[in-house]
Amino acid sequence: MNFPALKNFTYLDTARSGLLYDELLSWRKNHDLKFLQQGSQFSLNHENLLDELKVELGRFFNADNHSVYLTQNFSLGFKSLLNLIDLNHTFLLVKNDYPSIINQVQMSGFKHFFIENSFDLEKQILNGIEKYKPNVLVLSIVQYINGTLLDLEFIKKIKILFPSLLIITDGTQYCGTSEFNFNNSKIDVLISSGYKWLLGGYGNGFVLTRNNTPKDFFTNHKSVFVNQILEPGHHDTFNFGSLLFSLNKLSKYGLNNIEKSIKELSVYAKQKFIDKGLLDNQTVKRVSHSNIFNLKGDELLFKKLIENKILCSQRGDGIRVSLNFYNKKEEIDYLLSFF
Repeated sequence: MNFPALKNFTYLDTARSGLLYDELLSWRKNHDLKFLQQGSQFSLNHENLLDELKVELGRFFNADNHSVYLTQNFSLGFKSLLNLIDLNHTFLLVKNDYPSIINQVQMSGFKHFFIENSFDLEKQILNGIEKYKPNVLVLSIVQYINGTLLDLEFIKKIKILFPSLLIITDGTQYCGTSEFNFNNSKIDVLISSGYKWLLGGYGNGFVLTRNNTPKDFFTNHKSVFVNQILEPGHHDTFNFGSLLFSLNKLSKYGLNNIEKSIKELSVYAKQKFIDKGLLDNQTVKRVSHSNIFNLKGDELLFKKLIENKILCSQRGDGIRVSLNFYNKKEEIDYLLSFF
């Protein structure tokens, strides 16, 4: 894969948007050229591409034994799912989690409680479940502000202790960074956009649902229409075809190779950031962390980084940098020369 943006920038911003690459651009041009030439005939068999994508998503995330739905993005997929859940259920949320999670639960009228987004996140979750007795736990696998990575083995333990708890996760900042086995995860529902680490461009995402998810979570009059609620209307083959193309590319590259590259770079970066005193205690105390970091820095420093073509984002009280397999240790060193 060739990423032209890497020639123009030190790109440490995949957590905001994955990059477009030459091969995908060629596929997209060819796609629209066929549409231009064929008109309505071009989309006669569009269901075949969508079905192929679902099969590939099931294979890519080891979710072949469960249901796969397509959605334009996480937020729409989550909203559609909430429309299926009975309002008498209680939710447990993480403070400062992805706003679309918190806002949509609140706007939908569900009773909900919060746990602290602290270094001992797993302990907070366990204590929160025991204290508030929720029916539903919703949280991001990777926290978007500072990159806190949820211990997925902990989720398995939670499911053993509380088998009736419905566990819903946002995988947008996780999917595509590590090998992931949905079949063995004990997560009931995983929703993700495809434009970040999956390099699929905007306008595509997916919902993985465990087939044995308890039906009593869903309103009886709506459970019959799950397909129509989770997959309303038409799906654009340009957007979803882009995701399919990138999944195939990432598979050929090897997700194990991607995971190894990201992990090595992240371990290197974390130690460098610790040495410079750039990380908060929450991140420093975590044994295992993701490839997203929030560095101490003000707006003046952020503008300086942008002026020097280092792309990153302001999130929370600091500067968020995110590392992908196309990044290098030299870029970390270059970044740190400005701190």
